[in-house]
Amino acid sequence: MKICTIGNGFVTSHLDYELIDSRLETDSKQIANVLDKFKPDVLINCIGKTGRPNIDWCESHKEETASINTALPILLAEECAKKSIHLIHIGSGCIFFGASPNQIYSHMESNSEINGYSMIFTDTGWREDDFANPKSFYSKTKWAADLALADTKATVLRIRMPISIKNNQRNIINKLRGYSQIIDIPNSMTFMDDLVRCIAWVAKEGHTGIFHVTNPEPITAAQIMSEYKKYIPSHNFSIINESELDKLTIAKRSNCLLDTNKLYDKGFQMTPSQEALTKCMSEYVKTI
Repeated sequence: MKICTIGNGFVTSHLDYELIDSRLETDSKQIANVLDKFKPDVLINCIGKTGRPNIDWCESHKEETASINTALPILLAEECAKKSIHLIHIGSGCIFFGASPNQIYSHMESNSEINGYSMIFTDTGWREDDFANPKSFYSKTKWAADLALADTKATVLRIRMPISIKNNQRNIINKLRGYSQIIDIPNSMTFMDDLVRCIAWVAKEGHTGIFHVTNPEPITAAQIMSEYKKYIPSHNFSIINESELDKLTIAKRSNCLLDTNKLYDKGFQMTPSQEALTKCMSEYVKTI
C-alpha cells in the first residue's frame, strides 16, 4: 500500500510518508494529473489555510481561505474517488463553539437563589454528527468542507490545538509561550504522536467517515504553561477570561469539548491527556 501526503505544514512535518511535492490548484484536471504521477493508494491531505500569524488573517483573505480549505478538498475527494484512492483529510474541531448540546445529569447542588437545589449537568462533548456553529471564517470554511465530504468515501480526522515536541510556531506550546495572558478554559486538544498513530491505523483499516481525534480528557492553556514552568521557572503568565480574550483578537476563538467515543468504539485509543502532556513537555523543552 502506497501512502502519500500532500501539504508542507505542521501536520505534514510529523508524517513519515512519501511527500507529493506538486502544488495543487483548484483544477480537477491538474489534480488528476498529480494523482496519476504519484499513484497513491492512500492520500493524506494536510493542505489548509490557517493564516499567519494566526486565523485572524483569514478574516481579511476570505477568497483565498475558502479556495484552499473548502474547494480544494472537495475536488480532491472527487478525483480520489474516481481513482479508488482513499483520501484522509485533516479537518478541524474548531468548527464547534461553546457548550455542546450533549449534556448528562451529574449531581444536585444547593442553590440559594432558587431556595433549594439545582440540577448540574456535565458536557460530554460535541459529536461528529452534531450540527456545527463556527464563529471564525477559518472555521466556517473547514465546516463547509466537512459537509461536502461527510457522505463520500473519504475520511475526515478533526483535530484541535495540536501539541507536539517540535519547536514550531504552529505548536500550541509555542503560541502560548508568546502570550503573557492566557485563558484557563478546558478544551479538547490533539497530541501529534497520537494523531500520527491514528492516521496509520485509519490507512491500514480503511475506515471512512468523520472522527474526532483529540485526547480523552480536556486540558487548559494554564495547565500546559504550568507544565512548561516546571522546566522554565522564569516563564510568567496571567489568567484572563474569555471576554477579555475577545478584545485581543479579531476572529472569535473556539473553546469546546469533543466526544471521542466513535473513535474509541472503532478500536483506537488515544493516550490519556495528562500522561501525553507530561511526556510531550519533557521532550519539547529539549528543543528550545
